[in-house]
Formats: sequence, structure tokens, C-alpha cells
Amino acid sequence: MDIGSVAFDFASVRARLAEGADPVALVAESCRRASAVADAGIFTALTPPETALENALRLAAEARAGRDLPLLGLTFSVKDNIHVAGMVTTSNCPVFAIDPQESAPTVTALEQAGAVLIGKNTMDQFATGLNGTRSPDPLCRNAVDPVYIPGGSSSGSAVAVARDIVSFALGSDTGGSGRVPAACNGVVGVKPTIGLVSMRGLVFNSRFFDCVPVFARSVADGAEILRLIAGFDPLDPWSRTDAGAIDLKPLPPASARLAVPRADQLRFFGDAASKAAFAANLAALRGLGHELVEIDFAPFEEAGRLVFQSAMVAERLVDYGAVVAERPEGVHPAVRAAIEPGLSYSARDAFEALYRMRELKRVAEIALADVAALVVPTVPTIFTIDEMLAEPIARNTIMGTYTYFVNPMDLCAVATPGAPRADGLPSSVSFVGLAGRDGVVAGLAAGFERTMAGALKQPSAGLRRIRD
Repeated sequence: MDIGSVAFDFASVRARLAEGADPVALVAESCRRASAVADAGIFTALTPPETALENALRLAAEARAGRDLPLLGLTFSVKDNIHVAGMVTTSNCPVFAIDPQESAPTVTALEQAGAVLIGKNTMDQFATGLNGTRSPDPLCRNAVDPVYIPGGSSSGSAVAVARDIVSFALGSDTGGSGRVPAACNGVVGVKPTIGLVSMRGLVFNSRFFDCVPVFARSVADGAEILRLIAGFDPLDPWSRTDAGAIDLKPLPPASARLAVPRADQLRFFGDAASKAAFAANLAALRGLGHELVEIDFAPFEEAGRLVFQSAMVAERLVDYGAVVAERPEGVHPAVRAAIEPGLSYSARDAFEALYRMRELKRVAEIALADVAALVVPTVPTIFTIDEMLAEPIARNTIMGTYTYFVNPMDLCAVATPGAPRADGLPSSVSFVGLAGRDGVVAGLAAGFERTMAGALKQPSAGLRRIRD
């Protein structure tokens, strides 16, 4: 059986297994693809192939013995701020290295379900950035067109899925890092409710706002992984006690009403192709029977600004302050520029920012109470790598226009590919819902995904996906 051409989405892998394919051979092919791009800036470290194959052989034997392994034959990778026992965690900063003695609970849960870890992914250093260029060379490149940024900070995680190296990947998300890379590379990004997934074993950017997102080729695949890693963790002080009660299956919405930003508040920063694609995406939603209701987007934008333009940035000094002070030569200049402003704020500034954020969170709760979700473009535009390097601060901020507000307002979201842009790059729509509505936003995204499936397969879409 030819394994070399297999696609690693869940349905394709399971179809091959049903036809008699060896799950060990599938893992071996994933290792081969990862090794082929070892110098392409997608991974910071690879699981030794012999270790991955040993794990695959053990799991295959357990499956034959009758053990239920729902992820048998599937492979995954994780962002390099998630601990894996036996692999150094660097957050893509070589002078900042942790040798964890145990894996994060998310990794353990996936391995116990039959998935095999292939490696650790490149990221914007210390998860500080939304573009993918704030990392040591070689830079990770967009999976659709290598001239463009891959998005960040979970750049390698999204690209590994988009290039069909692994079946799914985990990242981290503070201000959009589980959605922006998904949008830039044409895959799905599932960003759970804060506290739904254990954060133990993660090097934090923000303990208040961080979560573990899933990158996958379809909403169903991403939702399945979320169900396996979600749940209350009594050892994680940020874990939700009701995590086990939240319905994560894609659900039909109770209302056909969807909120959208007022037309005069939508910004695409001169990108006509992005603007046209979002208009087409909204038309598709109307075609599905949704009523689009305009709301004031200003409070959401303010919440996003507070995360990175207020005393809240000082929180980064908790985890990264020492290395910035003691080993500044090992920290990317743009990352230093993002972290060092935290030194200038007072405790009073921090409390005032937290108070204002709580007020804005209430605004979001009221604004979204009577709609199924808020719909926004995941990203307003996409820059080339050269453009981003020319203006790394301002253009990075632009990438977070429609993502920064989600976590501080305690919302969940799913980013899914939309109508192809006229230039062949992917567009993406995010369905954003109140905390605990993860199943609802997944259901909305899945319905939209089905509608878009035909358009995304059209040759005229011109997607230039790289395949090794």
C-alpha cells in the first residue's frame, strides 16, 4: 500500500487504516516528512525516529490486544513552550532552556489516546508576536506562499499541519496565536474557553489569558482533539471546575443571529483582496440563513489594546524578565522591545488596567448575549516577510486587530478558512462566542466549512500550497 502520498487529516488516515494500512508505517511517513524539512524553520526539535517508531509499535500492539486508541495512526507536534519529558523546552530562545521531567497533561492525554509525537515547533520567541519572524534563523515560512509570514506565535504548529507533516498540532494563544497562524496558512484553529484545557507544563506569556489551541485540517478534527484534552485539572489553579460540563461537540446554534462589527469599523489596511473575501464570507453566512447584526466594535478593540499597550505587559517579566536582564544578547530585538516596556509601569497602573478589562468583559457579555456568536475576519491582511521585517512593531499589531480581545474578554473562538482571496492566499473567518460556548462556535464553523468546501477545491482558487 502506498503510504507516501497519504494525507494526514483524520478521515484519510482512518480510511487507510480501514483498508489495512499499518499505523507504524503512517508514523514512519510522518517522521520522513518532518526530517525532510528539518532545516526549514518549522521545528525546533524532532523526536528521534527510532523513538517515534517504538511508540508506534507499542500502540499498534495494544490496539491489536483490544485497547481503545481513538488517535491510532495519527501524529502531532507541539509548540516549543509546551513541556515534553526528555525534550528541552526553549520557547525558541536557546539561552532559555528548561529540561522538564514530565510532559504537559495535554501531551500525555494525546499519547494515551494513541497519537505519536513527532517534534516541537518553532514559535515567535517567548510567544511574543503574531507574525512568525521573531525567531532565530531560519525563519518559518508560510505554507501557501513562502514569501509571506506564517503568522505567530504558533508559526511552526500551523505550518506543520498545513504542509501535511502531522495530523494536528498544539500551540498557545494569548492574543491570537492559535488563530492568526491558522488563518495565514489555510487551516483551522480552535481556541478554547480559558481554563477549559490544563495549562500545566506551559511556559506562560500570560497566566490570565493563555490557553492551548488546536491546529487541524478540519473543524471536526480540531473539535475531537479538544474533547480529548479538555477537563478540570485540580493541580492547575487556572483550570475551570466546570470544564467537564461544557459541551464540546459541534452544536447547532440556538439563534440564527450573528454579530458583526459595524461596517465603518471594519479595517483591512488597504488590502482590497481581504476586504472582498470577507464580504464573500458574510454573503455565504447569509446564504446559510444567518441574520447579521452590526454591533459597536470599539469596546473589543479597547480590550485588545489593553493586553499589549498597558501595564498588563509587565506580567511577561514574571517568566522572561530574568533572561532579558541577564542574557539580552540571546533575546530577539523585537521581543525585547515588546517585553521591556513592562518595566515602566506601577502596581497602580496594573490594577487600573485590570479594572477596565473587567468592565469591558461585561460589555462583551451583554453585546453577545442574544446572538450565537460574533463573526470577524481572523486577520485583516497578510504581510510578506520583508514587509514585516521593515515595520515589525506596527505590522505585528495590525495582525491582532480581530484576535487580541478574545482571551481578555473570556471568549472562545474557532478560525476556519473562508472564500479564497483573488490573489490565491487564504482568507479566514473567526466565530467568537461567550465562555463555555465552544460547541456552538464549533458548530457554526463546521456549517460554514461545509459551505466553503466546494469553493476551496476550485482550481481557480490558485492556492500555492507547498508539499515536500
